[in-house]
Amino acid sequence: MAPNLKQASQTRRRTKLNNSAKSAADKVASKLAKTANSNSSTTAITPTPSAPKIDVATGNGQIKVNIPGLPEITPDKLSGMMPQFNPEAYQITDPLNPPESMPQATQEQFDKGMRIYEGAVRALKLTGAAFDTTREKFNVGRKQAQAFGAGVLMATEIEKTKGNYFDYLKTLETNEQKTIALDIAQYQTTQDRAKAPHQKSQMDEALKQAEIAADDARLKTQEKQNQLNQFKESLGAYAGKK
Repeated sequence: MAPNLKQASQTRRRTKLNNSAKSAADKVASKLAKTANSNSSTTAITPTPSAPKIDVATGNGQIKVNIPGLPEITPDKLSGMMPQFNPEAYQITDPLNPPESMPQATQEQFDKGMRIYEGAVRALKLTGAAFDTTREKFNVGRKQAQAFGAGVLMATEIEKTKGNYFDYLKTLETNEQKTIALDIAQYQTTQDRAKAPHQKSQMDEALKQAEIAADDARLKTQEKQNQLNQFKESLGAYAGKK
């Protein structure tokens, strides 16, 4: 092949690779933009969804739980997730004379495959970064919830303290009222104690007056009785003369 033709062929190949790489990058950017728009459109507060149902299956004496959103990978499934690879197909006995039966790829296959793999690696790295960001988002959300919970506890304690303070003020007023009532009661006791001797004297005098009144009443009764007796005697004497 002439040098000019060879150079032109290489130029077309590089142009084709650049266009393919640009196309793959545009596809990845478009997917990321769609994801970002989808996330931004769902930032509004939505009602808390109900808890997803967890499938529980039993078999062979074992319990199997399928959690939605959590991939289930066990060692027995790893082989099915691995690329097909046969090391024996790449067995080389003579390094200078490799076997033609060994799997081979054309330059076009290699370029196309590498372009796809590199794009896939970039996509996986972006996906991994998305999961890392999501993990940090959950961590920050957890810290936010903890901070909010601490604020709720603080507000609760403040309200409790307010209640205790109001109870304290009420107790002060109650004690003040009791102090006033005690002072009045003590003053009343002092007055009653001062009046007690006079009340006793008054009661003694009243008793004496009652005794005198009783004696006077008895004397009057006796005097009336004597007058009555004298009147009866006079009537008897008058009747005897007749």
